[in-house]
Amino acid sequence: MLLFLGHLGPLLLFWGFILKKILIGLGCLFMATSAFSAHHEASEPQVAELFDCSLNDGVTAGDVAALGAGDFAAFAEEHELTMTSFLWEAIAVNPPFQEPDVRWVNYYPTWGDYFKGEASWREHGSKVAAKIDKLVTCAKPSTWTVHPAGEEAPAASVKPLYIRVCNLKEGSTMKNALAYRKAVNSVQNGQIESSVGSYVFTPGFGASGFDYAAMVTGTPEDMTAVFENSRNGSTAALLTEAGMTEPSNCSVDLHKSHMMVN
Repeated sequence: MLLFLGHLGPLLLFWGFILKKILIGLGCLFMATSAFSAHHEASEPQVAELFDCSLNDGVTAGDVAALGAGDFAAFAEEHELTMTSFLWEAIAVNPPFQEPDVRWVNYYPTWGDYFKGEASWREHGSKVAAKIDKLVTCAKPSTWTVHPAGEEAPAASVKPLYIRVCNLKEGSTMKNALAYRKAVNSVQNGQIESSVGSYVFTPGFGASGFDYAAMVTGTPEDMTAVFENSRNGSTAALLTEAGMTEPSNCSVDLHKSHMMVN
């Protein structure tokens, strides 16, 4: 018996080593699969619903954002809506898009989430809608497809947001535009050693007049650094050095983004 146990010890150590290797391998496979899934989910386009609105007399953008973060957010939570919402306060906007004071933007991961939200709003949203109507007068919404074009935007209650409203140059495609915006985001984030978010909006229903809009937003501190690097020409110089040229003719608009539903 003692002789048998003497041979069994090394055998158990051997199989223990093999089992450990198998478990480590399965763990690594699970982690890799999880990382791929998370990255894949983050790279999926979303649906955006955008309302152009004018402030009613005596109302501020802050008043609208407070209602959005209060009653409207409570409505979204009560009805288990999968969405995020932001109010874009217009700061410096080029014609012909300068008229709205604010833009109310709802984001949905899928069209199914959008239609669930619309159905809930039509059936249960009249009380909150009446409160919104006292603050703003809005046109009918347009819808957009929102493509990730770099890093995710960090969360912040209020943050600067700029949009490049663009028309593709002859011979350029949306593939060129997305590649360029990703390159810009990589250079910007490398310069500030932090992370601002980058997205491209392409027109859906009720939207026309340009090929796409490229949005960049981040915390006030990070966006200040991005603006400084644009002002001094260092970002443009790095893009030129990398052989990147913008495939579009664009105008640039500035907003202040207020988080309402997150």
